[in-house]
Amino acid sequence: MPIPIPTRTTFDLFPTLYREQIDAARTSSWYDTFEDLTFQSTIVDLAELGEEEDFLNWLEEDSIFLPEGSEGRYAAGASLPNASSNNMNRQRSNSTSSDASSKSSISSEAPIYHLPKLNAAIRSALDKYGGSVFPKLNWTSPKDAAFILPQTASGPLYCTSPSDVYLLLKSSDFISHDLDNERAYAGCEEGEEQDAVTFMKPKLELVLKKYCDINPSREIRCFVRNNALIGITQRDNVFYDHLQSDETRIKICDTVRALWEDEVRENYDGGIDYVFDLYLSPNFQSAQIIDFQPYRNSTDPLLFTYEELLSILETAFEPLPPCDEVTATTTIPKPRLPIFKAIDSQSHPSANRNAPTYQSNMMPFEMIEFSQGRNLDEFKEAWEEALAQGLTE
Repeated sequence: MPIPIPTRTTFDLFPTLYREQIDAARTSSWYDTFEDLTFQSTIVDLAELGEEEDFLNWLEEDSIFLPEGSEGRYAAGASLPNASSNNMNRQRSNSTSSDASSKSSISSEAPIYHLPKLNAAIRSALDKYGGSVFPKLNWTSPKDAAFILPQTASGPLYCTSPSDVYLLLKSSDFISHDLDNERAYAGCEEGEEQDAVTFMKPKLELVLKKYCDINPSREIRCFVRNNALIGITQRDNVFYDHLQSDETRIKICDTVRALWEDEVRENYDGGIDYVFDLYLSPNFQSAQIIDFQPYRNSTDPLLFTYEELLSILETAFEPLPPCDEVTATTTIPKPRLPIFKAIDSQSHPSANRNAPTYQSNMMPFEMIEFSQGRNLDEFKEAWEEALAQGLTE
């Protein structure tokens, strides 16, 4: 009886995506499961706190006024440790000058926003984590707005007061993803019984992570497809000499594979297709979970392309030929998974970008629109004309 020829398994570029898989990537969905393997975090449910509507009203307004009482590490009138007085006043000078300006030249009717419970929740997290936190919403951090805070030796997104958190959220374009139901669940397939909930707004949560001084050379992104760990890439677009040796790359792959097989594969609720980020220890022998993301085109593949990842997947699941057809010319060994990618030279295109990351987020969107198709003189003239028109209206 002839042996049936194995059929080749085919895969789409992106797997079918369901709402449950996107919800599984929320910090609140996986944090309890992996609490011992990730950074300490406090998750604030804004609806449960009773200030979700007020928070959204403030966030969606065009004004740049911060919620009342948000300046400083400690609430007004609180007993302050002397060592923390500098942190308390970090934003106070900006607030004072803004108040003076509004009284003298803008209007005595400046909007006032009240988020006392959220202020208290942020300050409680600051106390719990030694005075600094890293903020994000459901899935997204305001990393595109890192430039808005004074840069410190501790790195970007270093928040020491509620006003720091608010300023980052207000200045970020990225977090709008978490506020828009269509964007948050883009590309989802839903069953008929789920149609009614498809258009529900996502539950809004503020995640406050204990701030840690992270070395970007040890951040990696890992890709899981069809329940196989297929790829690992460095996250930072910089050439690192210590990532070039085969010994180091093998060690990283072994560490990630062990963590995924022992801890993640059977415990993560996001299905068999997902992406997760890790922070490696200095000796590359252990790692902490940073985040999970759905496996979809809005998740940055970094040094991979999704076409490359698909090719790796198809090769991994390609059936072996029947035994009687195996010859020396057909037995090409499959590469061992996962495939590791790092920037391999200082001339690599990803390592040779002079422009700052998220540069387009560092200026008003209107300026970007005005600049399209104009040289510098034309842009200057058009911009000044628009400003003059705005002042006369």
